[in-house]
Amino acid sequence: MKLARHLAGYLPANLASALASFGAVYVFTRLLGPEEYGRYALMLSVMALIHTLTLAPGEAAAYRYTAKARAEGEIALAEHFATVRALLLRSLLLAALAMVILAAAVSHMPRYLHILPWIALSMPISTLVQATLEAHRASQQVQRYVLVYSFKLLGGFGLGAIIAWLTDAGAAAPFIGLVIAGLIVAIPQLLWLQGQTKGASPNAAKIRAYYSYGLPIAAALSLDLLLSVADRFLISLFIGEAAVGAYAAGYGVADKTILLLCAWAAMAGQPLVLAAYEEEGPDAARREARGLVSTMLLIGLPAAMGLALVAEPLSEALIGEDLREQAARIIPWIAFAGLMNGLLMHYYAEAFQLAQKTGEQALLMLIPAGVNIAANIVLIPQFGIIGAVAATIASYAIGILAIAGRGRRYVAFPFPFVPVLKILAASLAMWPAIAIIPELGGWPELIAKAFAGAVVYAAAVLAIDAGGARSFVQDRRNASTEPPAT
Repeated sequence: MKLARHLAGYLPANLASALASFGAVYVFTRLLGPEEYGRYALMLSVMALIHTLTLAPGEAAAYRYTAKARAEGEIALAEHFATVRALLLRSLLLAALAMVILAAAVSHMPRYLHILPWIALSMPISTLVQATLEAHRASQQVQRYVLVYSFKLLGGFGLGAIIAWLTDAGAAAPFIGLVIAGLIVAIPQLLWLQGQTKGASPNAAKIRAYYSYGLPIAAALSLDLLLSVADRFLISLFIGEAAVGAYAAGYGVADKTILLLCAWAAMAGQPLVLAAYEEEGPDAARREARGLVSTMLLIGLPAAMGLALVAEPLSEALIGEDLREQAARIIPWIAFAGLMNGLLMHYYAEAFQLAQKTGEQALLMLIPAGVNIAANIVLIPQFGIIGAVAATIASYAIGILAIAGRGRRYVAFPFPFVPVLKILAASLAMWPAIAIIPELGGWPELIAKAFAGAVVYAAAVLAIDAGGARSFVQDRRNASTEPPAT
């Protein structure tokens, strides 16, 4: 029941993320054009890699240790936030060094060089906001998280779209929007963080402990991100920036949709798994994790199936004309790759974070990352962007096998085979319902097929109780009809 409440509470944040993500594809593929959109996609990937590699340790520590510090009392909590603040400041020095190296690397590319100042400005802003968001999530302060997260995303997208429309900033426009919106959000978050420290000083021992925990997570997340973006750089090398634009557009629609749903389930479920682990141990975390993975698959698997079935009208509705044909070819495959990625990073990797074995997680992530790069080098020259898709799917499959298999030593996260088969059967039931709808094209066809698929899937999951859906509805109905306690 608590997981359901958290899912409902985090829903606005995920709707905001979906609107910003799909809106960015819709607007920027039209306003920027293929090559500029390709540059934007490449620099967005670079920004994400630098941020994750250099700034994620402090953000990860803010999530992992906030609940523990809160349980220890106000003094420990203040010291915790002072330590997080110190960690963020030190991490920014690494980010600055990475930006200097990047500036030297693109010094002969003026179209990329004029984007760099905005990426540099975004670093301190985004890490401050993200660290405080992680603290809110760990403390289960859902409303505060949703408000800050939603404004940052929607404000950044809206301002970036206006700037791209009214100016000739080109690929820099989305980054300018992110900086302005981030600055508006960062000021109250900075005041909040300062208030939480209550004049406390950072603890040197905790700084070392937080780095020991956070640096391997940053490495693992960077390797996972490399799985998602390395192919873009290799596509640019072998085919060109316009091909990157088409690949990024299709990838952004399919992968982002599924990862948003997996992240939604993780936002709601991971704090509950963490609390169970801290309070009762691995067995309790395992029991709580069953609800998390069932929810993730209940919403993620039909979404991947649905994207595969509506790839053509989806690309016509969201993606600019110059990019949509190639994008539509990869959407079905990237949708299922996104589900694999969601299970890898939002479910199975959690075992290492609970057990604080993040260094081992980072080492294991070298396996799929290496496979991905090697497969892309071989397959892209022969098969184009479809080769990149094949490399992505293979690397995620290998990553799941490595992370899930090794993670069982610490917390044996379950995989509910029978519920998954029921969810798969309910998802496949959408196929004939969607197939009988005529090819209207664009938004009319997309809306009609999405509605038909959703109705059939909902009816199927209730009929066969896939993922415990029917039981959940009955429990909610019984709870609403029970008389209040006296």
